[in-house]
Amino acid sequence: MDRESLRVGLAVVTGVAVVGFFLGTSAWDYEDESVADEPDEREPPVPEALTYTELRTHPRTTPTGWTEDIAALREAGPDLFDPVAITGEKSAALAERAALRAYDGAPPRVPHAVRQDSAAECLACHDEGLRFRELLAPAMSHAEYTSCTQCHVVESSPVPGGSVLADDSRAVANNFDGIDAPTSGPRAWSVAPPQIPHRVFMRENCDSCHGVNGRDPIRSTHPYRESCTQCHASANDAFPGLP
Repeated sequence: MDRESLRVGLAVVTGVAVVGFFLGTSAWDYEDESVADEPDEREPPVPEALTYTELRTHPRTTPTGWTEDIAALREAGPDLFDPVAITGEKSAALAERAALRAYDGAPPRVPHAVRQDSAAECLACHDEGLRFRELLAPAMSHAEYTSCTQCHVVESSPVPGGSVLADDSRAVANNFDGIDAPTSGPRAWSVAPPQIPHRVFMRENCDSCHGVNGRDPIRSTHPYRESCTQCHASANDAFPGLP
C-alpha cells in the first residue's frame, strides 16, 4: 500500500470518529435537556428546610387550621375599639366559669391535657388570650409565674401520674364550704358604674374576664378604657377582711 492510500484511509477513519463524537455528545445533551424540562410527577418537590427563626413567622395554613400561627390568631381576634354586642345569658357564663373552680377565688382547673414542659406552652394562648372558632383561651388574671400547674390542677387525661397512683385509703371527706361566686356588683344609683363584687387578689388583670377575649355576657362594653378602678370601686363590705 502506497503512502497516498494510507493518508486517505487515515483521513476517512478520522472523519468518521469526529462525526461520531459530535453525534454522540449532541444526543446526550438532548436527553439531559428533556429530563430537566419534564418534571417527575410521581414525586412532589422537596420543600426547603426553614430555620427556627423563620418557622416562628412562617404562615401555617392547613385544612383544620390547628397549626395556624398564634400571632395571626391574635390579630384576627376582636380589637379594643370594635363595637361590642353582648349576647348570651350572664348567669350561664358565670356558672360555666364557676364550674372550673372549687370555690370563688380558687385557681381554675385546667380543662384540657397539658405536657407541663414549661410555662411557655401555657403562655402561648393565655398570655394575652385569644379566640379560635368556638374555643376561648382567657388571658392570665395575674402576673406571670413559672409553674402554672403548681396551682392549676389538670383535670383532663392524661393526668400526670394518674395511671400509677393508687387510691389513698386515708382520704376523708370534709365539710369545707367555699365562697360562692358573686353575680354582680351593687350600684350607687341606676347608671353608676357597678362595684367590683369579688376579691381582686390574683385578679389584677380585669381583661382576663371582662376584656375582648372574655366570656361574651360579662365582657366590658368599653375595653379600651385601661384604668378600671378609676370608676369601679371595690365592694369591700361584701367580703370584710379579705384582699
